[in-house]
Amino acid sequence: MDSTEIRFPDIDFAADPLPNLHEVLAELRRQEPVSPILFAGKPIWLVNDHETLARFVSTDDALSAPDAYDELFTRTMGRGLPILRGEAHARNRGLISRVFFPGKMREFAETLFAVEAEALADELEGRVRVDLVADFTRTFTFRNIARLLGLPLEDVARLQDWANRIMHVFVDPGPAETAGTEIGEYLLPLIHARRLAPRDDVISLLTHVELDRERLDDEDILGFCRNLFPAAIDTSTNSLGSLIAHVLPDRALWRDLARDPALRESAIQELLRFEPPLVMIPRRATRDLEIGGQTIRAGDDVRLCITGAHDDEKAYDDPRAFRLDRNRSNFAFGHGEHFCLGTQMARRVVAKGVEVLARRFPQMRLCEDERVEIVGGVLRGPRSLWVTL
Repeated sequence: MDSTEIRFPDIDFAADPLPNLHEVLAELRRQEPVSPILFAGKPIWLVNDHETLARFVSTDDALSAPDAYDELFTRTMGRGLPILRGEAHARNRGLISRVFFPGKMREFAETLFAVEAEALADELEGRVRVDLVADFTRTFTFRNIARLLGLPLEDVARLQDWANRIMHVFVDPGPAETAGTEIGEYLLPLIHARRLAPRDDVISLLTHVELDRERLDDEDILGFCRNLFPAAIDTSTNSLGSLIAHVLPDRALWRDLARDPALRESAIQELLRFEPPLVMIPRRATRDLEIGGQTIRAGDDVRLCITGAHDDEKAYDDPRAFRLDRNRSNFAFGHGEHFCLGTQMARRVVAKGVEVLARRFPQMRLCEDERVEIVGGVLRGPRSLWVTL
């Protein structure tokens, strides 16, 4: 790809905060459905409309997820689901899905997630002004992952550091790779211990789950857990923060979210469309092909832009309006064989966090002197979320 063709050459989608992301994507979409952009200092292709993304998001035939993830994440996350293919992918996905099925996540929502939400709400009681990102959303999701995996809560700060370094692999690969190694060294003894003496936690379930007499080995479990730290945590954190930011100004809606589970589900579904926590997902062209009027060569890096697809007026009426009456599906957690297995966990974390905060703090309001800024060109959520309780 000729770098002189780059659209918005002053913007690096991997590194820049992009508070105006929706406006940038709209301008690109007015020009073409597929655009050359800058990502981590390199030119890549961005698929930015709903119809084109829908053609490729469910299959690896032309635009391969494993090829893209292999280069990006193998050195940090190991043998995770995103890089597996064929029978190996189907086998591991089948085994892991037996642990992360919706019923189990609903059970955790009313036990582990509820306990952590109430404990953090207790810590907020009596305070007047707090940043919910620092004091609730991020800590809440990290504690939930720690509890799910059976890890001590005193290790949460280490988990946060590892996840932060891994998610900066695009712009700072050295520390990301070190973090992946450190996670492995931390988790492997726990995996061995849970094989011998299982407990009521996800690592124990993963070590003993069986399908057609097959089980996950150590590297399978390490790969899944390494991916769980940054992916599930950041999507849950960002979704919860973004949802609160968008619904809190509507006082009646905020109160209703405390008592109406169906309304919470509608709000989460619309948030995932309106401000998806994962902006784009990586693919690599397996052959020369033409997409959206652009000639893409075998080996070219491509990003399927979920946010752009969700903003497409050809797919959604008035897409930049936050409306709870929409019934359309979205691509926030992928589609087809790459549909994220952590979907139910992320949804239950967000639902429980909103429920507890709305019930415990019905008078919560955004601070008028602190602007909420949603940022990120890869992972997207509020920098901070200052509220009065």
